[in-house]
Amino acid sequence: MHSISGWKLARRPNYVTNTDKDYPYSECPFLGEYHLKKLPPSLNALIEHVDYWGEGRIVHQHGISGFSDCYNVNHTYQLVSNGPDKNRKIPNRIPVVNYTNCDTSGYIKDNSVKTVTIMGAPINNSCAEDIARMVNSDQGKVVAYGFETNSAAIRNLIRELKKKDLFLCPRYTLPSELQGLSLFNSDLTFLNLSMLKDQLYNYVAEAAYDIAVEITKTMDTENGYEAINKVVTKLLGAGSTNVMTYAYKLLNSGGDEVIRKSFPDAIQLVLKGEVVTIVNKQYQQALKLDANVDSYNDRLAWGDKSDKTSRRVSWKFNPIWENDKVVFKINNMDCNMFLKLDANTDSLGDRKSWGSTNDNEINHEYYVEPSMKDGTLVFRIINYQYNQALKLDANVDSYGDRLLWGHNGDPHGANSALDWIIAANKTWERDTVGILLAAFACYYIGTSESSTSSSLS
Repeated sequence: MHSISGWKLARRPNYVTNTDKDYPYSECPFLGEYHLKKLPPSLNALIEHVDYWGEGRIVHQHGISGFSDCYNVNHTYQLVSNGPDKNRKIPNRIPVVNYTNCDTSGYIKDNSVKTVTIMGAPINNSCAEDIARMVNSDQGKVVAYGFETNSAAIRNLIRELKKKDLFLCPRYTLPSELQGLSLFNSDLTFLNLSMLKDQLYNYVAEAAYDIAVEITKTMDTENGYEAINKVVTKLLGAGSTNVMTYAYKLLNSGGDEVIRKSFPDAIQLVLKGEVVTIVNKQYQQALKLDANVDSYNDRLAWGDKSDKTSRRVSWKFNPIWENDKVVFKINNMDCNMFLKLDANTDSLGDRKSWGSTNDNEINHEYYVEPSMKDGTLVFRIINYQYNQALKLDANVDSYGDRLLWGHNGDPHGANSALDWIIAANKTWERDTVGILLAAFACYYIGTSESSTSSSLS
């Protein structure tokens, strides 16, 4: 198929359609005796584009392939296979020994290429390793045209590029210079972490949760988890209302490890339904329910003057999927009641907050929206039915406690009274551990007595 004699007799590359990169070995075979000057020639520079198994720009009746301004890695005696330049030497060709022995390290420096493309041709282990070797981990990307995501070729690329922290970015929009290859109707792009963070941020901000989750789950390295954490931190700082829904979708698609390593503890506590204390940031009072009930057996909700640790101020968030967002029912663990807003308003349009035994109404549902303010993670808790954020009364009762209200105003406005801090309820955890230990002790003693009785009989 390939012969040195045929290659030597072939016409020179077409440097009218293709840019001559002035590479001195483009028309030399792969021979060991050359003392090669590696690309890029200058220190700290990067090669813009390498097309693996490329043959230059080909405009053919069956479609367009290749690029006119790049280096083309190919078999040492491969000629252009199609189009008007068929059987000419490949422009800007960098040779490899053969299709299973892909090593361009004598020609291209490690970590030195911004963009590597590959079209249709097989990606074996050797090819994938060489692509991963040359692509720059900080600024690079790899684009594979004409492959299925679950193909062996792409799995080879995923494995090798993960070592450089380049990850598959589904539905990535290619820059214009990499578009227009009509011979292929699909492309898969691997991006460096810097580019991937920008993509992930935009997808979450635009509520494109499925794509965001798909990207996130590919970033399963320590550096990947750190990058996700930076995206989450940036979203929280920008006050994005989509973080909790993104985290919920991620958790429910098997992303437990990402949640654990990349999201703040308080978000994890809310999502996983752990028992927590909910403290108003402005007044430093924890949410509780009244000791007494009204004629409907409901209890008013208050901020407690001093208690931030007991079972009385213990709560649990129960997630529900509602109209493409996650909302929560908020359950007081001490009374086993659910938080709701009153159907009636006061003169300001505010609504009192109650605990009720039932949870079957829309006004039992809340958006829980985290954001970062002055270095502190706070939450807005916004009633789904009335779009009112929870706040504590500016006035106190005779005990120093404050009534809990739904605020008749912008739930996302600059109002620190609407900010809440959520943390684990240590008393509940301690009591639960104590109950479990006591139950285990009873079981152990019962088992021991039964064993003793059996041996005596």
